Amino acid sequence: MRVGITGLGYSGKSSLFHTLTEQAPEAPSGKPHRRLGRALVPDERVEYIAQNENAQKKTYAVVNFLDPDGFPPESGKSLNTELLAMIRGCDMIALVIRAFKSPSIMHPLGSIDPMRDLINCFSDLVIQDLAVLEGRFERTSRSYNGGDKDLKPEFDTLVKAIASLGDDMFLSQIEWSKQETEILTRFEPLTLKSGIVVLNVDEDAAFGRGGVGVPPDVKQLCESRGWGVGAVRLSIESEVMEIELDERKSFSRELGIAETVRDRFLVAVYERLGLLSYYTAGPKEAAARAIRRGDTAWDAAGKIHSDIQRGFIRAEVMSFDDYKEHGSEDAVKRAGKYRIEKKEYVVQEGDIFFFRFNV
Repeated sequence: MRVGITGLGYSGKSSLFHTLTEQAPEAPSGKPHRRLGRALVPDERVEYIAQNENAQKKTYAVVNFLDPDGFPPESGKSLNTELLAMIRGCDMIALVIRAFKSPSIMHPLGSIDPMRDLINCFSDLVIQDLAVLEGRFERTSRSYNGGDKDLKPEFDTLVKAIASLGDDMFLSQIEWSKQETEILTRFEPLTLKSGIVVLNVDEDAAFGRGGVGVPPDVKQLCESRGWGVGAVRLSIESEVMEIELDERKSFSRELGIAETVRDRFLVAVYERLGLLSYYTAGPKEAAARAIRRGDTAWDAAGKIHSDIQRGFIRAEVMSFDDYKEHGSEDAVKRAGKYRIEKKEYVVQEGDIFFFRFNV
């Protein structure tokens, strides 16, 4: 899963990237490019499985992050075409909105106004989607009106989408059929994606889960678009990430941070993308992987290796709760809670798999 980070100039988007991935800031390159990083999802179940199986290796689920970087300062007044094009292929958008004041870091628009910036950024997303879909519609309508009636589903879907965007609505606010969704997904619309607004507040401001520290009008606008929102103090969080791992918890407590933005953000990504974790266990490796709710054992096999998916025979499954209760795979079998499932089996949170396959 990949999350694209964006925001106006000097909003703190690169600080968020650094906080999430621990990658140090780069020196200015003078040329726009995409920085890629990743974060391991903390998981106590991996720790338990690894200890119980005496596993040689621990593997955690991963969330990947993309940060468009290197844009000139004057481009920071809006989410321009090139910046948004870089994140169009991501599964989710993290939009950083500045709410902190700093005499040494001027806002590109001259003043701090989170609601104004949020409205402008949301408008930029709509405008970029309109440009992409209207360009496609010109080509589709020419062929459709020229007699290619197979294009009717695409023609009708584009008409509906363009009308919705013209009313300043996100495509995610509209109800779409399965066929319409498949058609729209080809064009990777920004407003069809899940999103989280990260409100970057002052060091002494309130922050946290449940909208703590988020102005009511900002929260209402985000919720109307189907986006999540949370307040963070990135200036402090960035400092925390500079501390040695063993000292972070105590340092965070001293600063009044009960839970880091990385932990909160990764939980939010899971929730908004509809992800769950499944596991494999053995003496060689204890591993967690992320998968979308509703995906099958066949999908889960493919995330481990294409050969396992291609030669899938069956999945042997037990729940983590049963594994922990009974203490071992053999004990789960003796308790009658070890199952054989076909490739159509829908993966459940906490499933531990052993795949039988032949290639």
